[in-house]
Amino acid sequence: MIIGLFQRHFKTYKGAKYIPFGINDFENFNLFIGQNGAGKSSILECLNCYFNHSEFIYHTNEKRSEAFIAPLFLIKKEELSKYDKKSQILIPIISNFFINTLDISSHSNYSQYSSYIEQQANLKLISESFYVFTIAFWPQTENSNQHFFTFDSIIKKKILENPEIIAKEYELSINKLKADIQKNYKFLYIPVETSIEDFLRLESKGMQDLMSEDVKKRIERVLNEKHPIKGEKVVNKSILDIVNSDLETFIKDVETTIQKIDNEYDFEKEYKAKTKLTANHLSDVMIETYFSKRRLKKSGKQIKYLSAGERKKALIDIAYSFLTQEENRKTKIILGIDEPESSLHISMCYDQFERLQELSNKYDVQTMITSHWYGSLPIIEQGNLYHIEDKKEQIEIKQFSFRNYFEDVKGTSSDIHFKSFFDLSSAIISSLRIRKNNWLIVESEEDKKYISKHIENVENLKILPVGGCAIVKLLYNYLYAPISHNAEKSELNGKIFCLIDTDFQGVGTTDFLEDLKNGLLKMRRLQVMENQEIQLHKITTDIKFPTEIEESLNPKAFYSALKNVIYRSNNEEIIEIFQKFKFDDKAVNSYIKGDNSIIYPDTSKEIEGNPKHLKDLIAKYIDDNKKAICNEYCKIEGIDKPKWIEEIESFFNK
Repeated sequence: MIIGLFQRHFKTYKGAKYIPFGINDFENFNLFIGQNGAGKSSILECLNCYFNHSEFIYHTNEKRSEAFIAPLFLIKKEELSKYDKKSQILIPIISNFFINTLDISSHSNYSQYSSYIEQQANLKLISESFYVFTIAFWPQTENSNQHFFTFDSIIKKKILENPEIIAKEYELSINKLKADIQKNYKFLYIPVETSIEDFLRLESKGMQDLMSEDVKKRIERVLNEKHPIKGEKVVNKSILDIVNSDLETFIKDVETTIQKIDNEYDFEKEYKAKTKLTANHLSDVMIETYFSKRRLKKSGKQIKYLSAGERKKALIDIAYSFLTQEENRKTKIILGIDEPESSLHISMCYDQFERLQELSNKYDVQTMITSHWYGSLPIIEQGNLYHIEDKKEQIEIKQFSFRNYFEDVKGTSSDIHFKSFFDLSSAIISSLRIRKNNWLIVESEEDKKYISKHIENVENLKILPVGGCAIVKLLYNYLYAPISHNAEKSELNGKIFCLIDTDFQGVGTTDFLEDLKNGLLKMRRLQVMENQEIQLHKITTDIKFPTEIEESLNPKAFYSALKNVIYRSNNEEIIEIFQKFKFDDKAVNSYIKGDNSIIYPDTSKEIEGNPKHLKDLIAKYIDDNKKAICNEYCKIEGIDKPKWIEEIESFFNK
């Protein structure tokens, strides 16, 4: 993956600058927000220039010979074997310089890269498992031999100190590393405005870059497979052998004829070029030709004839469809998309970003996205956010992790905070106007998975995790005003249900709005009762015992999932503790703590003191391993549905 970008004089970025993509967390999903002209798109265009040789756009009045681009790549050490032998020597040397040797504070020329300092500290912590490296691209030729830009002389000296690299092979070794980058990385860029020409180019190139490695290998295998060919005697030849032989015969005949006209003509091959076609040559041509004859259509129309927004959506849908076909892809795909919401109806924004997030987190595709649709902020669970501001040609980039974004920005970015909820609530309401969509808004991804496991017979249900109780409440309040108007009732085709856990800190009642009489919007919290039944309560009711979704599930299935996760762990202490308890067949919920727990002490096992403290340790283990337990629970077949989920189904189906 790319974890940063060294560049100089590109578009809005005056002078040299390092832009880190992640400080403490290197994520596949990267979202850039900010005002127009701040420098969001410049980052994607810069990468497109590096990988796809698009135009280098120089900052006004700056010295062109100084301009360069150099992404910083991060690879696992076991991935080094995929690179050329020369690259396998270079990469550890380059990595050691950037992680361990480079001291930004030691030289005034390095001050422009000060944003690398924090990232470097984190790289040192993971240096036993990862390498970093870079090679610069110079749009002008004056400095094109300075492959490591500002640090070129130092790194070159360290490389030549290695006995396996001799001076006359230095450039050859560098070119091997450049070739490895081109082989191992593909950058697909979808700009904000996709003209028909852009679309056709992207559609053709994109399909080749995204094509499954398995399909390419099968084509190449067919081309190389030997078959018995009858002649004077039977010989084994491949289709490729026959094609090369026939072409060679044909070109010699043409050469003989043209030399009769003038014997100075000849078909001399390029220096060091391979004479024969390879299966790789032909597979790329075959794929390109195949797709040039099979254009994607929608409702009978070729995509190129649709609107700009529909074309962009089609390109993203193509990329999604291709990339989800193969998880073990050798080539690292980097998907750069400028404003995926551009020219798109607001009701479709959520689906667009949901797919892009899935590409990043599920299919290991690094995505670099610019956006003005802040509604994506509350819905993204994993990734990094970059807020870019242009302050008198000094571009400032603030980074946040989506895991705790709304906690980090409290009191500092109120405008973004407001706009994110306004945009998201607008998109939800717009989706209800266009079609019958039902929304279930929950706190976490685990909530979504547990409910998805059980809920059924709800038409067009979208379950939206937003990252916490307070955010669910805030979104409810944003939705309340527009839905409360009587005029809205006839226009909206679906309903919205907001669900939270019950905890002492998050419930609150002072800023809560009561249920709407039109029955389109409701908010409830999970609440365990004295008889241990789980009910859905209003926020304002007086009964408030802490209740989480992990405590509100089918008890037998939850116990089984917990048991499997614990026994597969290497945690001998928790295994020993868990073995001191038995499952209570009479349990009605999945509580672990307290007297009405789903487990009780096994009298045949020795337990020192009150068993309560051991249950507390098991409860802590559940808190620390929620994702694994949730995934295990969802694998179990034939689980009886909790009654509170039936109540949610009833709300949507009234």
